[in-house]
Amino acid sequence: QHYFIQSNLRMGFNDTIKIPIELFIGSTATFGTIILICVIVVAVYISKFAHEAHPGVAPRFVAGLTCTIVLITALLLPVDVFMTSYQKYPNGTWRDWAADNTTRADINNAILYTYYTCYSLLTLCLFVFIPFAYFYFEEGDIDEHSTGADRCCTAFKYSFSFLFLVAAFLLVGAFVQFGEIPSNNGTIIDDLNSLGDQIKAKGAESALSFTMSVLTVIGLIIYITYTAYGLSAFPFNFVKSRGSAKAELKNLRAEQITRQEKERQLAAKYADGRPVIPADRRLMQKLARDKDRYDELQRLVETEQQSCCTKIKICCRPLSIVLGIVLTLLSMAFMASVSVTLADKYVYSNYTLGYILTTVHYKYSPVNFVLSYAQLVFPLDYILVLVIVFYIASCTVDGIRRIGIWFFWVKMFEVIPKRTMPQGLLLLSASFSCAMLALSQVLMVAMPTYSTYGSQHYSAGIVNGTNIVKACDSGAPQGECQLTQVASIITRFTIRANFYGAIVTYLVSAFVGAYVIGFFVAAIRRKRTILEKAVGDRAADDDPLLNL
Repeated sequence: QHYFIQSNLRMGFNDTIKIPIELFIGSTATFGTIILICVIVVAVYISKFAHEAHPGVAPRFVAGLTCTIVLITALLLPVDVFMTSYQKYPNGTWRDWAADNTTRADINNAILYTYYTCYSLLTLCLFVFIPFAYFYFEEGDIDEHSTGADRCCTAFKYSFSFLFLVAAFLLVGAFVQFGEIPSNNGTIIDDLNSLGDQIKAKGAESALSFTMSVLTVIGLIIYITYTAYGLSAFPFNFVKSRGSAKAELKNLRAEQITRQEKERQLAAKYADGRPVIPADRRLMQKLARDKDRYDELQRLVETEQQSCCTKIKICCRPLSIVLGIVLTLLSMAFMASVSVTLADKYVYSNYTLGYILTTVHYKYSPVNFVLSYAQLVFPLDYILVLVIVFYIASCTVDGIRRIGIWFFWVKMFEVIPKRTMPQGLLLLSASFSCAMLALSQVLMVAMPTYSTYGSQHYSAGIVNGTNIVKACDSGAPQGECQLTQVASIITRFTIRANFYGAIVTYLVSAFVGAYVIGFFVAAIRRKRTILEKAVGDRAADDDPLLNL
């Protein structure tokens, strides 16, 4: 047996950790590749939406850094599952190198501290970097003559309020005692107690967990508002046709002919030099403005018609329809998985338990079923989780793009390719980050067995000379199964604050309801024509010709 030996003196572990070389290569190489993919995808999205007239590097860098960190955090899940599951053989026994409790604890702590690092960096971005960059550019828009020093002072002044806010969250999480789960809840409490030290609070985790929980609740609200609609509208966008550019040009030319005929009639009416009445003067002025407007609209449609992207879309139309159908089925399968687990929670748990589900009773979750078996062929499960995460991320961005960035009833910014203001780009990244942070909670609902225990099994005893092997759950003997680190973090905080688990369950239920409503809206709603899309994009720049 060949081992990779790594010193970890500075991280508080033992002198060395011995793990198989294939485990180290399989986890680090795959995760390193995912980091590279995250950086590339985020860079593409940022360059796609950033305003061409505002080439500032700072907002793009801050937005890109925040989105990259949150995507890496979300994609830690399959690494967490792999590192946890690989410590046991399929027959339920521990591998030789994982038989020592100390070695297992060191590996689990390495994963846990990676989560802590990502959470800390994400907190820094959301409460320090993004507010400072936002107010820095906001001050420049308000006062064009302000100097860089003035803008920095204003940005620091407003950013301090966010520092006080995050400090308050950390203090509340560290010292306030919330409503814990009562100890007289029978089987579920017995199951939780069997997990031992895995669900005991660790050091300063309580403070950081409360901050992440607040952001998770905000993220779930964003899920209800944007992601739910994006999961239905994004696939339909591939299925529905935008319409023919030739037909739109024909309609524009017909309207031009009608306008010219009205101008001719007015000219003939006042050919004898009589005074023009006010109503006809206003009509003449409107027709003159319409001429410029129609010329601009015709130019936009012709440009769109002759573009390479439009021609490629026409050629790939059959593939687009198939892709749209596949993505629609993926959305349905994901939401069906969430609904099955929610039903399980409502039937077998309750509010006082924070809707913690220690045993999965309804085993009809399609996503959970597929991933549980895909994990046996590394890295197939990683690829599937990668697809799910990036698909949900794309749907979230698509939902924000369609609806815009709102603060209660006030619409703050439009999200349009190449025309999103720096402040809008920063708010987009903040909203996206909160939504992706909440993804861990949603994935715990959609794939409860996979995200909690992976493919671990334990020996339930020998019957008639046969070793009975069962999949791990909370009913396993203490020390036979271990939780993934993300499941441990969420379970620890939910036990300490049962109302949090209830709030998350209710918000995820609202997310399912919003998806059903959004599905019917997206199915009925007509796709924007080429002309409407072009006008909408240009209107974001307050083009006077298009706002007449």
